[in-house]
Amino acid sequence: MPTVTFVSDRLPAPVSVEAAAGELLLEVVRRAELPLWWRCGHGTCGACLVRVSHAGQPVPFRLGRKERNVMIRQGYLPKTALADDDFIDSPDLPRLACHIAVTEDLLISF
Repeated sequence: MPTVTFVSDRLPAPVSVEAAAGELLLEVVRRAELPLWWRCGHGTCGACLVRVSHAGQPVPFRLGRKERNVMIRQGYLPKTALADDDFIDSPDLPRLACHIAVTEDLLISF
């Protein structure tokens, strides 16, 4: 099972939680009762913004259009990102927890 470690100024110390392979990151957050804000749970509000680090970074990946469009609308990505589906997965790229399936050990900052 992958381990997800969360770090935040909203936590007194890092918190590590085991996740089932393929489990959505937002479900891990809910199960662990972590103070990551979210509203819709469906990828449309942009409230569950996180930064993701993992051993395979940096690596090219395809950002889903729904997640990309929400992040542009919320100002997390520039409008020029509308022309792209391919991005570099790095800790600098904002992501939405409701769009991330856990497949490996992750370090999540929020």
